[in-house]
Amino acid sequence: MDLLNPALLWLLLALAILVIELLTGSYVLLAISLAAGLTAAAAWLGLSLASQLIVMALGCGILVPLAIRRLRKRQSKSTFGVAGTGSNTGQRFVVTQRDYDGAACIKLDGDFYRAVLETSEEPELTPGDPVMLVRFDGTQAIVKRSH
Repeated sequence: MDLLNPALLWLLLALAILVIELLTGSYVLLAISLAAGLTAAAAWLGLSLASQLIVMALGCGILVPLAIRRLRKRQSKSTFGVAGTGSNTGQRFVVTQRDYDGAACIKLDGDFYRAVLETSEEPELTPGDPVMLVRFDGTQAIVKRSH
């Protein structure tokens, strides 16, 4: 096996970029790694260096904008805002029970908030009850039952 084989060099470059991608978590380096992989295939087919560079440029020109679009969609899906600012008002939850005190809670962004019914005439909340967030009062989530 010839270590100076252009296809092997492009493939090693693609793998190196892929390892860096795994450390960063953005899709852009993944797109560049895929373009380098396509260029390795072009080199394996025997294309000249100029043709390989054109394949790399075209691959990056097509795949990087797709990666950026994918990255923007992933980032825009999350609702920004701190709990209590109203960004989660109207969201539905299932009541859970806290381990240390047995309180009825909802889980929002990985944190538990004590759930209190908006009206006191209704029976107590039990784990598994579907509720909808009305607002926050301090660290308590004011909820109402949803069906």
